[in-house]
Amino acid sequence: MSTADDGDTLPGIPNVGKADLDAMVENERPDPRDELADVEADTDLGVEMAEDAQRVARGELSGDEYWEKHDEAAAAEFGEAYRETPNPAVDAGDQTVSTETAESLSCAVGSMDTVSTESAQVEGDGPEGGIGAGDQKWGMVIDLQKCVGCDSCTVACKSENRTPPGVSYNVVMEEEHGEFPNVTRTNVPRPCMQCDNPPCVQVCPVSATYKMDDGVVNIDYDRCIGCRYCNIACPYGARYFDFGENYDDEVDEAGEITSPEYGVDRGPREEGKSPIGNIRKCSFCTHRLERGEEPACVETCVGDARNMGDLENPDSDVAKMADSSRAFQLKEDEGTDPNVYYLK
Repeated sequence: MSTADDGDTLPGIPNVGKADLDAMVENERPDPRDELADVEADTDLGVEMAEDAQRVARGELSGDEYWEKHDEAAAAEFGEAYRETPNPAVDAGDQTVSTETAESLSCAVGSMDTVSTESAQVEGDGPEGGIGAGDQKWGMVIDLQKCVGCDSCTVACKSENRTPPGVSYNVVMEEEHGEFPNVTRTNVPRPCMQCDNPPCVQVCPVSATYKMDDGVVNIDYDRCIGCRYCNIACPYGARYFDFGENYDDEVDEAGEITSPEYGVDRGPREEGKSPIGNIRKCSFCTHRLERGEEPACVETCVGDARNMGDLENPDSDVAKMADSSRAFQLKEDEGTDPNVYYLK
């Protein structure tokens, strides 16, 4: 951990700069080849596609160039799952490729609307209701001066989303400094960053991962094939594979409780049934946002360090905090433009 005063330090620990926090994030990421070691999909292809997806986010490669480069190999590797999918999606400028290029590829041409997950409907919704139908641009601001490292957000998230062993949408990265009795600690909560330029969307060969208009990046479990290419493309290590484990040894009938994610009741967990065998991640508790509630981690934070709101409403507290001189994003050089901000 750096001890040089670079004029860009963060609270809690003297002389801890953004580069040090970015290094903490990098240390949490899985090794790409280890992550794909037991996956049937081609490892070399996955590593190359993931690295290029990150280059797209950084502006070093266009989406058109990306899919022109990888189309033939993706079609050969994933077959009908790739060819029958409208991927790359051609909704708008914030998706991955132009209509012209999409028409020249092996996969179908279509809108991401055609692959969106089933929307939850709440009482009073009209035809335009459902997940992602609002006008908000959801964002989260985490005040590092208030985070006490209690991990209540981690526990609340697992309880709310019924995540299995090995899947934790919210983690608090920690580093201890000094020697007893002069010991201090850096606490950095890390949910999914809900990037505006998400490499996970770019890399997915079957359009299972997509970004909604409200800023949240979601996963269609019924489309996901579990190739894990998105896991290694994520610069933040914020995605997990569901191996089908349960907490049955600790909690009776733990596997009988369905996850509320995206408002879809999938029933008890069963082998071969989504989300087992799928990629999973934080969705800002989309099902709670749909009900007008805050994500579980925000509601539970004992230090009031987490804040949720509309980034595009200049009068919202979150928009003001994200625009303050204290605000920054993790791994800003990656070009992902996260919708999660931190206050130094």
